[in-house]
Amino acid sequence: MFGVLLLLCISVLASGYTEQVAVADPTKANGSHGITDVPANEITVVTDHKSPTVGSKLVALNPDKEVLYYNATLDYYSDVDPSPNGRYTVTYVGVEDIPKNQCDGRTRCRRIVIERLNMSTDEVDRLYSRVVPTYSGFRIPYTNRWHDVDRINETHFAVADIERDRVFIVNTSSEIITWEWQALVHYSYKSGGPYPNDFTHVNDVEVLPDGRIMASIRNQDEVVFINRTSGVNESWTLGEENNHTILFGQHNPDYIPKSRGGPAVIVADSHNDRVVEFQRVNGEWKQSWVWQDAQMQWTRDADRLPNGHTLITDTHGNRILEINEDGEKVWSAQSNFPYDAERLGTGDESAGGPSAQRANLAGKATVASEAKDTASKVKTSDDGLAALPTKTLTAVEDTIPPKLLNAALYVMPGWFNVLEVLVLIVGLFVGLTWCLAEAYWRGYRLQLPVGHIKSDEG
Repeated sequence: MFGVLLLLCISVLASGYTEQVAVADPTKANGSHGITDVPANEITVVTDHKSPTVGSKLVALNPDKEVLYYNATLDYYSDVDPSPNGRYTVTYVGVEDIPKNQCDGRTRCRRIVIERLNMSTDEVDRLYSRVVPTYSGFRIPYTNRWHDVDRINETHFAVADIERDRVFIVNTSSEIITWEWQALVHYSYKSGGPYPNDFTHVNDVEVLPDGRIMASIRNQDEVVFINRTSGVNESWTLGEENNHTILFGQHNPDYIPKSRGGPAVIVADSHNDRVVEFQRVNGEWKQSWVWQDAQMQWTRDADRLPNGHTLITDTHGNRILEINEDGEKVWSAQSNFPYDAERLGTGDESAGGPSAQRANLAGKATVASEAKDTASKVKTSDDGLAALPTKTLTAVEDTIPPKLLNAALYVMPGWFNVLEVLVLIVGLFVGLTWCLAEAYWRGYRLQLPVGHIKSDEG
């Protein structure tokens, strides 16, 4: 019985691995297939944070989910944006680890880079870099990465600096920081995450048309709007710390200006496993649109496309998907632990995309947004493979706090989702129980060290 249960668990894990292992073929040499003669608006560029085979990577996919370009040169890729420097050119931020003997001799270190990549020629221009130590001990290792940069012009970039809890603008030509905002000016060190290890986890920055800077302060559950001279405009702050009905550990908010139906902000509401949009109404933020389905787990990017569709990155759902105005899925592709996705030819992130109010999206995604409670009886992957009943998986998700569940999935292999975590726990429990039962049945029980021996005489 124990053997059969273990075989069932192993078969489910093996099935999950083979079905979701990767969108890219690791045997493809970096840049060996440069992109040519493909409409830019048919190309989706994806970065991921980890893979069970080749580590972090950047890939470009066509509508048939075929890999047009593949690169795993860096150890870690985060934000990627279309670049005005070429039709198939992107700018991204990433990290490369540096051997200990090339650091200061006492610690490992890594180099954070901003690079521009032409995917048709495989030409890479390193625009800016900075060497930082790799923390050990109780310091969270990913806090010395940058998850997002925003191009201002050919030489200036805004940076979301997780390591130092700040937003700054750097002149990449002179390497001079021309402006910065420190989170401690606005937030108490008692708020958010542990100070100074992972205090704010500021994971996104966007320079707005009016010159203000919008930043995602993840650990405080807020999106703030920063005036470069006077600081945070508190009346514009979206979200409230620990009020998870608004936002919960969000990523990659995109601003939609008045000219396209805003002011509005579309946000990957990560720990709430949804995409949500807020409209500015009478000086306040009002929720105007929301979308999720039964599979969604830790969304980390959402872009509104010019046609009114929404491109979504579902990190622990191991997929990128596009939904139409009615909330119906019209395209999806599997990817291990995807972080950011961009549709080339449509502008940077949600540039060119209308607000939900302008596109009349409000209320059209009701069925999808309620899918975690009322969806079909069986949870399936994109190829229709039946897994466990949706209600069972939903019960597990509802029992485990979102931050704990996402943390567990974060340290698991990239192809793991809630089902694999559940099966792994069951498998470990069965294995341990089997070992204890065998020990008991074979007479290897612990004996009390105290006993009384009677003589033959009694």
